[in-house]
Amino acid sequence: MPNRSIFTLDNEQAYQTWREKKLAGYPQTLSDLIVEVQNPFELSDQERTALLAICAKTNMVIYAVKQPELITENPLPALLRQLGVTEIDRNLGADTGGLSKLSPGGAAQATFADYIPYRQAQIGWHTDGYYNTANNQVQTLALYCERSAHEGGENALIDHEIAYIHLRDQNPDFIRALMDPEVMTIPARMEGERVARPDRTGPVFSVDPDHGHLHMRYTARTISIRWKDSDLVREALAALTHFLNHPSPYLFEGRLEAGLGLISNNVLHTRGAFKDLDGGPKRVLYRLRCHDRVGVKI
Repeated sequence: MPNRSIFTLDNEQAYQTWREKKLAGYPQTLSDLIVEVQNPFELSDQERTALLAICAKTNMVIYAVKQPELITENPLPALLRQLGVTEIDRNLGADTGGLSKLSPGGAAQATFADYIPYRQAQIGWHTDGYYNTANNQVQTLALYCERSAHEGGENALIDHEIAYIHLRDQNPDFIRALMDPEVMTIPARMEGERVARPDRTGPVFSVDPDHGHLHMRYTARTISIRWKDSDLVREALAALTHFLNHPSPYLFEGRLEAGLGLISNNVLHTRGAFKDLDGGPKRVLYRLRCHDRVGVKI
């Protein structure tokens, strides 16, 4: 049976084999996810292999540039190209190259300056691009920290495949409910009387039809969202919320300092509120989203 059926509910034996392998030797601490990189523009074979191996296990890896003071341009596009990721998501808050500067006032268009990624506020659990169309889902999320905040800005991270396992272990019907193509709707974004983006409706969990990978589309927001009116959906969401907000050996927490970055297959993540000193330098964190997945083209 092809791997693409592992995340559906009709091939229990293949799923249990994958589950056992997935959980065996799973990293225990954030430091287990870190790979030191000498030059992100020209990875060594050893560095590239290590980045891909950790990401294959956990859907995320932290890279640490050894001498970030020598970096004179943003390393994200070149770094991702070396990992087989090239299909950049050119979202409206990003610059012409698809990079978003997640810093107060960093939005490329003034329309988006007040959106939460460009403010200092806390952001709850989510995956990126949950308002994208079905054929343009964000598969890769990458970050690079040029300068950390004076205070705060920590991230929490959970592999979406681990969330899937947790829910399926509790009740396989939770997966069935969250794979419903009409379960989650992000309402239209309006600009005055004009519809700038229509409603986006789709599943939480879906399976890539070409490669069989699991994708997750989720936000913990409680406004500007509509969930399917179903007791089972409510139970599934309550179980997911409980898992995300309670201690777990699969929860990684930390803060990206200068020279550190995240490469992930769009895992679940949060961002803590942060503060910069009045009149001092601002936090500068760059984000790149892509429509292809780490390692698929390797």
